Amino acid sequence: MSSKSQLNSTLPFVRNEKKGGMSQIFRKTLTTHHFDLDWNRHVTSRTYERFGYDARCEVLKDFGYPIEQMLSTNISYVPGSTYVRFLSQQFVSSTMTVESQVFRMDNGSLFWKQTIWGNDGKKACELETTSRLVQDEKNIIISSIPEINIIPYEFTIHPKPTLQNTVEHDYYIPFSDMNCFWNLPSDAIWKVFEEGRFLFFKEIVDLNLIKETDSTTFFMGGEIIIHKQPDPGSHVKLLSWIESFEKIRFYFRQDIVDLNGNLLVSMKDEQLFVSLSTSRPRRAPAAFFDKIERFIE
Repeated sequence: MSSKSQLNSTLPFVRNEKKGGMSQIFRKTLTTHHFDLDWNRHVTSRTYERFGYDARCEVLKDFGYPIEQMLSTNISYVPGSTYVRFLSQQFVSSTMTVESQVFRMDNGSLFWKQTIWGNDGKKACELETTSRLVQDEKNIIISSIPEINIIPYEFTIHPKPTLQNTVEHDYYIPFSDMNCFWNLPSDAIWKVFEEGRFLFFKEIVDLNLIKETDSTTFFMGGEIIIHKQPDPGSHVKLLSWIESFEKIRFYFRQDIVDLNGNLLVSMKDEQLFVSLSTSRPRRAPAAFFDKIERFIE
């Protein structure tokens, strides 16, 4: 249920080019703060996405699309799907470097491959995301961005089984979560799913079980597919269940649907059981499995 790494640039944005001109590596360094910590005292997953988004905006500026110009010419940044892996925990005052590469896909969408390095020189997070620049409902083609020459992550999210037991919660998408483009940034959608995890565990497992069993779970990574952006100010339903369960981990599934049942966003995340006191992996408590068994596919 917890996750690992706002936006303060400690060094100027730097661009380095790979030899041969096949792609460019952009680097930006940012620092975490006390307000980036979650309830487990680790930097939140949303902070990594914010760092990644901040770096993407700088890359677009380098390609001639600064945010001020985009807003003045009615160009919107529209986030797409995401694959993320968290590799090492980060804490307050961590100086982290975001390395970004961007490629142009066939339809003009942008594919971003980003690595976030901790101040110990180790990988803290890997992100693969897509986004679009849209003007008058059409994708803007940035010809100076190279066509994709790597294989993007292939998503493993499948549709919810028809007879699957789920926990259902009503959720309101706040207007205050939308950004300057008047849409939901990716970290706001991550926040919905984070809330869904807590709602599931509070209702089905009981959060007191965390201290009673000295067990919690770490968010190790996941996949998010945006089928249609939820509208700020709308009411949606959040459906939660478990795709599969292993000795020390399980794969948690959530769908955001509108009030007519139309699928908006899907997420699949990996949760690792760890000891609350030592943060080391451990087997799932029997009490946990007993409570969630009926929600496993």
